[in-house]
Amino acid sequence: MKNYLLLLVAIIVFAMASHLAVAQAPVEKPVRVLIVTGVDYPGHPWRTQAMLLRQELGASKSLDVRLIENIEVLGTDLIFDYDVLMLNFKNYDPLKREELARKNLVNFMTEGGGLMYFHFTGGAFEDWQAFEQIVGRVWNPQLRGHDPYQQFTVDILKKDHPIMQGITAFPITDELYTCLVGKRDIEILATAKSSVDGKDYPMAFTLTEGKGRGFYTPLGHDARAFESPQLGQMLRNAALWCAKRENLLQPAPANTDSADVRLREIAGSLPDGAKLLAYLDCGGPGRFEQGLNIVVSEGAKPYRWQSGSAIEGVPPQQMSVLFHPQQVSFMLEGLDRSKRYQMNIVWWDFDAGGRAQSLTVQSPDRSMIRILRPGISLPDFKESHLPPRTMTMPLPMAFVRDGKLLVNVRSESGPNAVVSEIWISELP
Repeated sequence: MKNYLLLLVAIIVFAMASHLAVAQAPVEKPVRVLIVTGVDYPGHPWRTQAMLLRQELGASKSLDVRLIENIEVLGTDLIFDYDVLMLNFKNYDPLKREELARKNLVNFMTEGGGLMYFHFTGGAFEDWQAFEQIVGRVWNPQLRGHDPYQQFTVDILKKDHPIMQGITAFPITDELYTCLVGKRDIEILATAKSSVDGKDYPMAFTLTEGKGRGFYTPLGHDARAFESPQLGQMLRNAALWCAKRENLLQPAPANTDSADVRLREIAGSLPDGAKLLAYLDCGGPGRFEQGLNIVVSEGAKPYRWQSGSAIEGVPPQQMSVLFHPQQVSFMLEGLDRSKRYQMNIVWWDFDAGGRAQSLTVQSPDRSMIRILRPGISLPDFKESHLPPRTMTMPLPMAFVRDGKLLVNVRSESGPNAVVSEIWISELP
C-alpha cells in the first residue's frame, strides 16, 4: 500500500511538473518593426506609401508594426527597441542630430538589427558617403532616374532565397529605377529589364554588415504598385529575414493550383444547368472569363490587400480583397439582355472593423439605379470567427445598356468597402 501511495504521488508530481513546463514554455514574440517616414521628394505620396507598408507588413501575425512620421527618431535610442527599421524617406536637409542618427543606424545594423530600405530611401543622407555601406546602393542624381511610369515584369533570380519563398515573376505598375549605384557586395534577388536601354536593374537585394542584415527594394512608387500582391509578400518575408526569424515565414497563398480548385468548387455549387462565365479573385491574380468580363471601375481606384497567412477552411482567394474608403465598383461587360444571369459576391469583416455595406447596380450612364442589398453588417472573423459570406442575387437585365452593367459595393460603416470574390453565371 505504501509503495502504491508513493507511486501515485510521483505520478501527480510528474503531471504537475509537465503542466508547469508547458505553461512556462516560451511564446515566440512577433518581430517588432518600426516604419520611419515623414519627408520625401514632393512627387512621392509618402503617406500613402507608409499606410500601405503598415498594412502589408501588419498582414502577418508574426510582425508587430509601428509607424512614425518623424525621421528625427533616428537620433534617439527609441530605434533600439525594435528588431527591424523600415526606412521610407528622402531628406534634403540634415537632421537636427545628424551625426548621432548616422552613428545609431550603423550601430543598429552592425549589432544585429535589420534595416529595410524602400523606394527612394537610397537617396537619403545624400552627403553621407558611408551610407552606401549599410544600404548597398545609393542614388546618383547624375543618372537617369527611372523608366516612364508603366507596367513591367519583375523577374526572380534567387528563387531559393527565404525572401522569395512562394514568389514567382510578377507584373507591377511602377517606376523602374535605373539610378542606383554602389561597389559593395550585395545579393540581387530580383531584377527588371528597362524598356529604355534594355538593361537589367536590381529590384530587390540584400546585404549584411556586422551582425545585421539589410534589404532594399526600389519598388513601391504609389498605391498601384501594391496592387501586385507579390510586393507585400516580399516585404513581409524580408522583414522576417532581416530579423533572422525565417522560422516564422508563412507560405504565400496558393494562386495557380488553388485557382483551378476554386473554380471547380464554384462551378459545382451552381444551380443545375447554370454555366460559370466570369470570375475575379479580388486583390489576387485569379481571373476566369468566358464570354463575359468583370472590369474593376477606374472611377475610384481601389487598393489591393492580400494576407500573408492562411485560415483553415477559408479558400486562399478569400484572403485577398479589393478595398476603398467609399466604394468598390465593377463594370460587367458582354451581357445579353435576352438571357438570365446570377451574381455572387463574397465579403467579410476580417479585422473586426465594424463594416456594413450596401450593394447597388446602375446602368452604365448612371441614369438608373437599384439597391440589391441595403446596408448589411459583414461577418466578423477576428472576434467572432465568422467565415466570409457569399451574397447571391439575379442581375436586373432592364439596367443593361450595350451589354454593360455597373455594380457598386458601398461602405455604410467601418473603415472601407471590401470585396473578396465576384463571379457571374448564366442561368438555364
